[in-house]
Amino acid sequence: MAKVQKTMGGARHGWVALLLMAVSGATAVPVASANDLLDLYHLAEKHDATLQAAVAQRDAAIEAKPQALALLLPQVSVNADAERLRIGQQLAEQTVAGTTITGCQIAAGAANEVCFGDSHGYGLSLSQTLWSFQSFSQLREASATAAEAEATLIAAQQSLMLRVAAAYFGILSARDTLASFQGARDSFRTQLNQARSREQTGVGTRSDSEQAQAYFDATEQNVIDAQNAVDDAVLLMTEITGAAGAIVAPLRESIPLEAPDPASVDDWVSAALKDNPVVRAAELQVQAADHDIDVQRGKGLPSVALTGGRSRYWQDLSIDGNQADDQIAISVTWPLFQGGAVASEIRQSRANWKQALALYAGAQRDAERVTRSSYRDVVTGISRIAAARRTVDSRRVAVEASRRDVEFGTQVEFNLLIAQNSYYGSERAYSQTRYDYLTALLTLKQQAGRLSETDLATVDALLVGHTP
Repeated sequence: MAKVQKTMGGARHGWVALLLMAVSGATAVPVASANDLLDLYHLAEKHDATLQAAVAQRDAAIEAKPQALALLLPQVSVNADAERLRIGQQLAEQTVAGTTITGCQIAAGAANEVCFGDSHGYGLSLSQTLWSFQSFSQLREASATAAEAEATLIAAQQSLMLRVAAAYFGILSARDTLASFQGARDSFRTQLNQARSREQTGVGTRSDSEQAQAYFDATEQNVIDAQNAVDDAVLLMTEITGAAGAIVAPLRESIPLEAPDPASVDDWVSAALKDNPVVRAAELQVQAADHDIDVQRGKGLPSVALTGGRSRYWQDLSIDGNQADDQIAISVTWPLFQGGAVASEIRQSRANWKQALALYAGAQRDAERVTRSSYRDVVTGISRIAAARRTVDSRRVAVEASRRDVEFGTQVEFNLLIAQNSYYGSERAYSQTRYDYLTALLTLKQQAGRLSETDLATVDALLVGHTP
């Protein structure tokens, strides 16, 4: 990234130097470093349910490839059995009753011979697929599915980085907002006390006191809401990282502002359409769905296999005696008709392919939209931060001027209240523009498939407590 160094001057305000508060939680877990965004991400890697689910999904999906490959490798099976047999057969003429011949018995006047015997044997069979359009297509589909799962996992990892950073900035923004409302409440309390004193001495009016009271009451509610927002932001970070005792440090007052490199938004869009893991996963899903059509079509095509086997049986002579059988053959199997199931499955697979194609197009459009929006937010964010900084300085001057005018009696109290309210609002806006800029910068890299731990470490270096 080409760095455009811009220093945001001005004295550090009380709301920026606010004492860090420990994040409280019900469960004791490892505490991240005081201002280490990267450590929080490492905690999230081990704790975040979304990422863990993506890892498990990837591990399950990649098993489809060896399973598909197994269909093209030799298949070997062994069987063994032990039997007690009773075999009856018709005789050509009647014999004497009770005659026994080598384990066979013949009843008097009977026309049937009954033989008893034991049989023990084993069999070994081997099959090797020589050609199967269905199996080869399944292997191609499994390869695309495994690659899709890998891309989905990369997308989940980059998404987690962005979610951790956004949650971190959410805590900082909520705390800045709370500090700003607390500062406004203190200022309005001072104004209220002064207005009441002037009213009691006859210098001020009752309306000044009532107006000051109204502003003070409004800030009381704002402080409560801001504290709730801080608690919610902390809970979100705890949910992602499991760190119930993390201490979150604020940003430095002066941070470097980086313009996008390359400078052309079209280059970023091209990178997003090519390298964005979500887009890549959607593209691989289309490929897998296309191969699945071939898989379904292959169910109705012939397959060729080389088969061989050996069997051995040890039997009594009364039941044909010992036997040995060795065989080798080439077999062709062609399912000519299966009740129309193959045709139906082909139509179903084509519909799934069309769905995957539509999702791929949607992923491309979404990536382009977010990339262009993030690029714009980065570029305009640099100007917005500078403008917000100037607004804070200007409104601080306006507050001082209004305060002097009230003291000299040339301006009413209400104008000072408005000036103070505008000043604290500009502080909150300035604080948010910096977090918005950093979030947009990370989002832009995520959309281009370039977001990494190095980017989190770069942001981490901008926190109070690190050496610039």
